Amino acid sequence: MIPDPGRRRSWPPEKRFWVTHLVLPLAVAATLLTVLEQTSVDLWLADKWFAIEGGHWAWRDHWLAYDVIHHHGKQLLIAFGLLLLALIALSFRVDSLRRWRLPMTYLLTSMAVLPSLIASSKRFSPVPCPWDLTRYGGDAVYQHNFEYTFGLAESGHCFPAGHASGGFALLAIYFAAYLYARRPALFLLPGLVVGFVFAFGQQARGAHFLSHDLWTLSLCWFGALGLFLLFRPQRWPSSRPALAPAAESEEG
Repeated sequence: MIPDPGRRRSWPPEKRFWVTHLVLPLAVAATLLTVLEQTSVDLWLADKWFAIEGGHWAWRDHWLAYDVIHHHGKQLLIAFGLLLLALIALSFRVDSLRRWRLPMTYLLTSMAVLPSLIASSKRFSPVPCPWDLTRYGGDAVYQHNFEYTFGLAESGHCFPAGHASGGFALLAIYFAAYLYARRPALFLLPGLVVGFVFAFGQQARGAHFLSHDLWTLSLCWFGALGLFLLFRPQRWPSSRPALAPAAESEEG
């Protein structure tokens, strides 16, 4: 699964890149999010969690959902970010790491910027968590996400999903490896697996609806794509330097 640093796709990409990375994801995201906004799927799934847990959010402070997935999961991402930072610093002294400096810097930037933007946006969101709703023992009235009036809000702050953004930001691993990997789709797995583990952990706690997490997934995907383009992948190097003219003639 380790990408080959000597192999590099051409850039700019073919039309297929834009179809598979922008057009199709946009169509799928728009369809799913519209369905969730117009139906009661969010409530149906939250009702299932609530019933399984005995008519209260038993997993809200559970060691697995809170300590392991929420608390230690966040610490694990911070540790990975610090490792990336250390490798980037070493790349100025270690030749074998130099070729990875731009992809690693892109990845670290994505991991820092995307969750930060999503966390900041929550200040303007009056959307409550499931555990705040009268349906589940709270005092807030349920509405679909965009039936609320957005602005600086004193309460709510549960949309989009903040914790899951740390996991879904790892989708940037895919773009960091895209130019070099033989099977780049495999590099989607870290972001999808960690993101959905974080998402379902928070849903089990009553902290988020499914739509909150799918909005976060969509924002992280398109954010990672946008940052990938801003990092000008055409400048990302191959590890195999071009042979000098003299060397080429001798080999010829």
